[in-house]
Amino acid sequence: MAVIRLAKNQDRRLRSGHPWVFSNEIASVGGSPEPGAEVLVEDQRGVPVGVGLYNPHSLIAVRLYARHARPIDSDLVRDRIEVAMALRRRIMPVETTYRLVHGEGDHLPGLVVDRYGDCLGVQSLTLGIEQRIEWILDLLQETLKPRGIICRRDSQARAHEGLPLLEPIERGEVPERVDVPYEGVMLTCDLRSGQKTGEFLDQRENRKRVAREAAGCHVLDLYCYTGLFSIHCAMAGAATVLGIDRSDAAVELARRNAERIVPDRHVEFRVSEVEETLESFDREGARFDMIVLDPPALVKSRKSLAEGARKYVALNSAALRLLKPGGTLATASCSHHVDADGFLEILRAAAKHARSELRLVEVMGQSRDHPVLLAARETSYLTMAIAERIR
Repeated sequence: MAVIRLAKNQDRRLRSGHPWVFSNEIASVGGSPEPGAEVLVEDQRGVPVGVGLYNPHSLIAVRLYARHARPIDSDLVRDRIEVAMALRRRIMPVETTYRLVHGEGDHLPGLVVDRYGDCLGVQSLTLGIEQRIEWILDLLQETLKPRGIICRRDSQARAHEGLPLLEPIERGEVPERVDVPYEGVMLTCDLRSGQKTGEFLDQRENRKRVAREAAGCHVLDLYCYTGLFSIHCAMAGAATVLGIDRSDAAVELARRNAERIVPDRHVEFRVSEVEETLESFDREGARFDMIVLDPPALVKSRKSLAEGARKYVALNSAALRLLKPGGTLATASCSHHVDADGFLEILRAAAKHARSELRLVEVMGQSRDHPVLLAARETSYLTMAIAERIR
């Protein structure tokens, strides 16, 4: 096994539990490892720190899979999957739709596995995983015995690893639309062409918490995707709900889900650009009791932090102008470059820009099936804040 020798003092973060070795932390590379190969990482003195998969073309040059010398093989991956399954059985004992493997959070960097009833949605995000994906899918088939698996290889995150966008790999039978049990209802998901693996499962607890504020409210749900915030609010007694998303396919699924789950509630979905909708409603003088704002990640990298923060400020400020005094704003950021404190600063700036004042009600993170490593703040990427506009 090739050896990666770290520069002086560059082992401290790794020994605390962080799984990434950055390219500028490496002093030497011994043994001429091929991209994607297993490597042993040592500190400056030659003491082993862990074993990982190497990618010289990425800023994250090594992702660690174990803290002692052992092959990164089917036995290791099986062990990790079994531990991940045990966690989900404990925290979601009656659910069958959840994130089963959350990359670094489950000590399998670059691999995402979402369970949708008897189907699996998989993402291959790194070079090391991509080179091993066929036997990993074999292992998932053997271990979980799903009806079908679809491995998506269309994430833009693959570009950071020098990976092209490729057609999915399929095993078994995966229908065009999958009906799955989710929080006591039947949900229709698109595992083939929907966002991520088909659904955003990381907002599970947040949707239920946000819905507790919705009784009797006229709700505007921006970036509604397949309508789960809207549907939860309707189930909780919202007077009316209007969901907005730019995707025709997502809105089609949102309507389908609403017709099945809340057929007797006033829920409407429209295809539109959110920014245009905000401007139009502002001109018309439309006002809402509650606004849900769950945009895509607006900060893609540390370099784009300032620009992305300005976008978050503008978006939240525009939403606040449509919110009645006493109304509720439930707003989110899904970029790990914007932590909870940073997001609250963004909301302070947005409130000032909108000439309003906010009272913070609660700050939340990602659902428990998306585990966070305390030593790796990058694994904590979702912040949702609930705030009341008091003027």
